[in-house]
Amino acid sequence: MSQGRSKEAFIRVDTGVYPLEAVEAACYGLTDRAYVRIGRRAQGGLEVFLRPKDTPSASREALEGEFYNELLHQSLRLRVSEANRKIREYVVTKALVSAQPPSEIPQAPCLECAPQAPPPPPVDAELEKEIEKLLAEIEKGGEDPLGVAVPWEEKYGKATEAPGAASPSGEAPSGEAR
Repeated sequence: MSQGRSKEAFIRVDTGVYPLEAVEAACYGLTDRAYVRIGRRAQGGLEVFLRPKDTPSASREALEGEFYNELLHQSLRLRVSEANRKIREYVVTKALVSAQPPSEIPQAPCLECAPQAPPPPPVDAELEKEIEKLLAEIEKGGEDPLGVAVPWEEKYGKATEAPGAASPSGEAPSGEAR
């Protein structure tokens, strides 16, 4: 075997453990340092072939280690993405709903002539039900590991005024001139 061939790595990946999307993303993450080929194995799973690009100091073990680390990283990224899917959909839905322009009601020539119809709802009933469902699921989860939902006063106590700051009434603190 030539010196260049000894740096090549063949890695078998169990697709029951690592999804294809994570394998592809891990391979893509190495394309700046190695040539990559992904193939299906007859026994099931995948086989990844890695060959370093013009890097004399790259070893096969280092390349395999980088691949496994990247594979773990991408697998975790996919799991986190799936776990946060509902909240991500909720945020996008709220952003799209709030970006809708209000319906334009044609102006009647006089107030007595104008029909007094109620303004149309900003979203249709089906979308409103979906938003309420998502809100209920989020509230039911109850997990808040970062304490984001805790009000400021509960978390840090009452706000104290900074030295030299004006009070809410606009007056300077006592003993200071404006």
